[in-house]
Amino acid sequence: VKWKNVEKEAIEVMEILKLTNKRYDLVEDLSGGMKRKLSLGNAIIGGSEVLFLDEPTSGMDIEARRNVWDALLSIRRDRTIVLTTHYMEEADILGDRIAIMAEGEIQCCGSPMFLKRKFGTGYHLHLVKSPTFDVDETNLLLEKHIPDISVRKELQNEITYRLSTDCGSVIGNMFEELEESKQKLGINSCGITITTMEDVFIKVSNLSDVKYMKKGERQLRNGVSQEYDDVYGDTKSLKKQFLCYQLFAFLAKRFHYTKRHWIILITQFALPVLLVCVCFILIKNSQNQFRQNYEPLTLDIRSVYGNSEGIIHSTSTKNLSSQLEYFFKENKIKAIEVVDNPISYVLDYGKKSLSRYLTMLMVGASVRNYTDGKVKLTAWYNNEPYHALPMSLLLAHTAILRHVSSSQATISLTNSPLPKFEVAERYHGPGRVEGIYASVFIPLALGFMSATAVLIPIHERTSKAKLLQLMTGAPHVLYWTSMLLWDFALYFIVSVTLIIPFAAFYEYIFFSVNYNAIGTVLLVLALYGFSSIPLSYLLSFMIQKGNTGFAVVIALTCVMGIAVSTTLINIYGFLFGRTKDVINTLVWIFRIFPYYSVASGFNNLFRIAFQNAYCEGISTENLEYNCKPDMAKNNTLYKCCTDYCGENECLKKLSFVTWDRLACGRDVMFLFLDGIIYFTILIMIETSFFQAVYRKLKQNFKNFTQNNRIFGEIIQSSVIEDSEVIAEELRIRHLEDSNSGVGREALVITELSKIFKNFFAVDHLSLGIHKEECFGLLGVNGAGKTTTFRMLTGDCHPTDGNAFTAHHSLIPNTKKFRSYLGYCPQFDALIDRLTGRETLTLFARLRGLYGSELNDRVEMLIKMTDLSAHADKQTQFYSGGNKRKLSVGIALIGSPPIILLDEPTAGVDPVSRRKIWNILAQARYFTKAAIILTTHSMEECEALCSRLAIMVNGRFRCLGSIQQLKSKYGQGYTLVIKISKETVEDQQSIFDIKTFIENKLPSADLKDDHQGMLQYHVTDPSVRLSQLFKLMEEMKRQFKLEDYLVSDTSLEQIFLTFARSQRAAE
Repeated sequence: VKWKNVEKEAIEVMEILKLTNKRYDLVEDLSGGMKRKLSLGNAIIGGSEVLFLDEPTSGMDIEARRNVWDALLSIRRDRTIVLTTHYMEEADILGDRIAIMAEGEIQCCGSPMFLKRKFGTGYHLHLVKSPTFDVDETNLLLEKHIPDISVRKELQNEITYRLSTDCGSVIGNMFEELEESKQKLGINSCGITITTMEDVFIKVSNLSDVKYMKKGERQLRNGVSQEYDDVYGDTKSLKKQFLCYQLFAFLAKRFHYTKRHWIILITQFALPVLLVCVCFILIKNSQNQFRQNYEPLTLDIRSVYGNSEGIIHSTSTKNLSSQLEYFFKENKIKAIEVVDNPISYVLDYGKKSLSRYLTMLMVGASVRNYTDGKVKLTAWYNNEPYHALPMSLLLAHTAILRHVSSSQATISLTNSPLPKFEVAERYHGPGRVEGIYASVFIPLALGFMSATAVLIPIHERTSKAKLLQLMTGAPHVLYWTSMLLWDFALYFIVSVTLIIPFAAFYEYIFFSVNYNAIGTVLLVLALYGFSSIPLSYLLSFMIQKGNTGFAVVIALTCVMGIAVSTTLINIYGFLFGRTKDVINTLVWIFRIFPYYSVASGFNNLFRIAFQNAYCEGISTENLEYNCKPDMAKNNTLYKCCTDYCGENECLKKLSFVTWDRLACGRDVMFLFLDGIIYFTILIMIETSFFQAVYRKLKQNFKNFTQNNRIFGEIIQSSVIEDSEVIAEELRIRHLEDSNSGVGREALVITELSKIFKNFFAVDHLSLGIHKEECFGLLGVNGAGKTTTFRMLTGDCHPTDGNAFTAHHSLIPNTKKFRSYLGYCPQFDALIDRLTGRETLTLFARLRGLYGSELNDRVEMLIKMTDLSAHADKQTQFYSGGNKRKLSVGIALIGSPPIILLDEPTAGVDPVSRRKIWNILAQARYFTKAAIILTTHSMEECEALCSRLAIMVNGRFRCLGSIQQLKSKYGQGYTLVIKISKETVEDQQSIFDIKTFIENKLPSADLKDDHQGMLQYHVTDPSVRLSQLFKLMEEMKRQFKLEDYLVSDTSLEQIFLTFARSQRAAE
């Protein structure tokens, strides 16, 4: 694209894809559907003549998908488009030719109409039954016209018949008689649909003998496989759940997760041991430096302080002053002669430049002559440089020597350090430096151990895996107890391992002198784990990513456990009065954080251990020499002297666990209390204690402020409801008022509402789900479907309303209520390090299954979900389709009486999708389970749902069976005409066909004219099906049409009509 046309073409592509309102948004802020549109735009832009599109509408809702289809239809005349898709309707609408592949080979190829004729099952006749429906008379009427007609499916309010596609000549007469006899036969309405591409795909797949239908598997009868009859058994209610099995399930999950997560193993085992070893190495090095006996050092003033400055102040013998000046010059020291007071000169020198004073002015001398003939030589030195004092003395003594000897004699200066005392060979002091090292490195090592405890809770919470586990009825306390048991067990193993560096580096101090030191070390380590792990769990609620949570715990360790503790340790001795009292108070507050307590505890522990070892290692001779009656109490040997300890007992070893400020008792006590407090808070949060208090206070405040007027107006949609929706609400009120009415339904929802800020996400929904019913919940993204599921599963609390099963209510028995639900969330709630088999086994155990029954159920579900080849792979390596299959399996495990499925087949290929549909049919057939599903696939609704509702702005806009909705809200019929090859090139004949339709059907709207295919939408409600079929038969004879198809308005068209009001409301 030329530079000047770049912006213009970009705008055109955005308009085609309806991305104009997102033109200034960052890509990372776009939704998944918007990103797919943007990817498509990248392929379109630049005038590409050939487009390869791999599932371009994956993850989009129906309306967004339809917008993309319209965009592709608008550009297909100028481009060649090759696309792959899992949506058969997408292939039907967009494809001029469709190729179906199986096992790497093309199985068939042709136009949609050709494939439907060759592999389809014909027409499907749908009749909506009234209470007076006469099935026998209806069958007689239909068989009179079409002898081979058969019942495809029968529901409570609807029956579907299968008709062959070659019976078009008699269908018109059949419909004419059926329409005249509707009232007599008890038929409310009727409709017709044609074979879908989904049916074609499945049939072709069956013919190609794909994996799931290989030899050995039995054919489905009535949509249910005989081979899997025993996977559900005669389960009337959930099995009794034993806490021990659930605890074992949780621990087994942690075992499998940990063994495959090498980062956890490294950070929890290797890093802590390494850091503790580094700590001891640094301590050892610091002691070795002190113990070292240095060789004598000969000091040369020229090499040490050459090119510096020195002062000379003389009031006496010139010869001595001359010797000083010569010596300065000889050693490259600039001599500064001071006439006045040298003290004033030095002070002024420092005021002018302190840095020069400290680095340049090193030595000096004053010579004064007295009346009695004596001469006084004063040596000056800078007290900052280490060797300035002896150098100054060297200067003075050399000048005197040369003055009295009249020679250029020199004096040699040697620094010979004294040998260390015997105790220094063992230890150099009472533990201050060692305590600081310990308070830095050991808390950091422990921080890595406690930081790993935040990873799994964050992963399970954000992925909803935790929600699914708790929906099995497992108690919150058991879930977190299993977490704590596993994390603490790993932590304690590492803690015991950390004793090895103590033994390797300081066996004498920690095992001989202080026989109880290691016990105290283990106690502090254990209590730190007991307190820090629950704190990590609490922090996990505030963080969305595992690596962020890990970094937060390490940061808290560095701040509270290292920076604060070491700072207070170093400055405490310099504090006085009120400041010291404030710091003492802050120390008590800081102990709320186990990171501070463990740092303080180890600092005190090391200080006491080394103090005790210090006294133990001093010989009697040294004590007799150093211990004096007047020795200062701050002398490091004071407490080691047997005869001069004052009132204290001499040589009494300091205890580690006392309440003294410099002992570990306070820190040990707070670590224990912190653990209890944090775990208690954790359980209170999980059991919604704080939420209940908050809701109670909020409700009281609302009542006080007169129905929440202070907060402004709640935005509530005002639409005219469907009569069936109103009837359902009245039915639910009646059920709620009757004592046993609720128990007759699988699930009853009454006035369920959820308010976010100032609008209703879900607006007073009332619905009853029949036993064995599959209920479809349709709506665009944002309509409130997922929020409804979240309330039913306890993932969020409803603002108002309630829900009931036969045994429990959502409020206040959320835990028991949701244990009767199986749930497949919108996004896969899988634990990525577990295999598919381990995942199903986990949920089976949590549901109360055990022994051979558990293994049989898991194995059967693996086969049913077509996961045999992937059962022992980690779920993180599953494709999107396999993850959805496994999620459905989780929802079914344990045979819950109510199953909630949020887009269960999104991203699944048609064969696997049909497999899942069969699984759901089995669940209804064997367990009498009720199913509620949301989906973006209209085929899925038509295949599974006996009733459905379309949700807009949090409310139901319509409710009923599919044919009821088509009859009530349908917008006519669809005609597809296939012109014969001989006529395609004859423009006059095509014109005559169009003219004929316009004359006979004035309301017919030409939707597509492409490659010999004409598609019309007939919107006149007065046109009957009998008229259409007779008209099409007349056209077929007159214009020699190759084929034609007639069908009702699709469910998708009805959905899109309501979906537009969602957009308008937004």
